[in-house]
Amino acid sequence: MEASNQDKKVAYDGHCAFAVSTGKLNVDGGKHSITADGKTYLFSNPVAKFLFKLLPNRIQKADHYWENG
Repeated sequence: MEASNQDKKVAYDGHCAFAVSTGKLNVDGGKHSITADGKTYLFSNPVAKFLFKLLPNRIQKADHYWENG
């Protein structure tokens, strides 16, 4: 599921998507990523990426915190 960030919109201004989904808006994303629905989600480490994929509703939670943060 790894993909190049070229031609893809990077979500949350490049912050770690898992951290954003927990309400932490100040953690930078890293080289770990997934692409879904035309957006690239970056992660600070492989564990954050794994948990983002494993736990339910992470994108919705991250969107909520990002919009209301």
